[in-house]
Amino acid sequence: MSRVAALVPAYQAAVHLGEVIEGVRRAAPGMPVLVVDDGSRDATAEVARMFGADVHSFAANRGKGHALLAGFEKLRDFDGVVTLDADGQHPPSCIPAFVAAFESGADLVLGARLRTPDMPAGRRFANALSSGWATALAGQHISDSQSGYRLYGRRLLDRTPVTPGRYEVETEIAVRAARLGFRVAEVPIPTVYGEEKSQIRAFQDVPRIAGTLLRLAVEGILPPAAMRAARAGIAASATEETR
Repeated sequence: MSRVAALVPAYQAAVHLGEVIEGVRRAAPGMPVLVVDDGSRDATAEVARMFGADVHSFAANRGKGHALLAGFEKLRDFDGVVTLDADGQHPPSCIPAFVAAFESGADLVLGARLRTPDMPAGRRFANALSSGWATALAGQHISDSQSGYRLYGRRLLDRTPVTPGRYEVETEIAVRAARLGFRVAEVPIPTVYGEEKSQIRAFQDVPRIAGTLLRLAVEGILPPAAMRAARAGIAASATEETR
């Protein structure tokens, strides 16, 4: 049985974080939970500890991508890491489905939200555009490139080069992992939107995501050294396994 931990990147999330951690406990009893507090000024870290999660805190806000990378490093002894947001938009009850897909052979399991009227119109459009673009670049179907509800396998995390950043990190990992031959699977998840506002900044993060997609398009023609090295390492490992 795989050893999987939950990673919750959190910023100003004290209101909903306890409920999220409790949801993970109910859905996956015994699963360790790590909260990376991304420089919150509220009681995010205190709430996380109160509900029994391990906590790693940044002194100042660095962005979701940095929080994810710090969490992956802290959890490197686990076979897989489930990531979910701290605002309650990702129902922890879906975690067993992610683990089942991972144990069936997927290296990356993406939570795919249905683009229903519950999702704001602007977000539906942006999600469809970025996901279609990511699919074309990845060569594998990615129906929701911006979903933060995912399960990453350790082999993928160890082999896939990542550029530290904010929300664009998730798009980069999905496309690069698919290009490296890692298997991508999807789990349908409900679209849950309450009164909380997205932390994505329209005039800063959206251009960064678009810029990342443009960079990844160029990488398809001129792979950077990190991707060339990753491919060589994977090929060498495959050769060793067949001997």
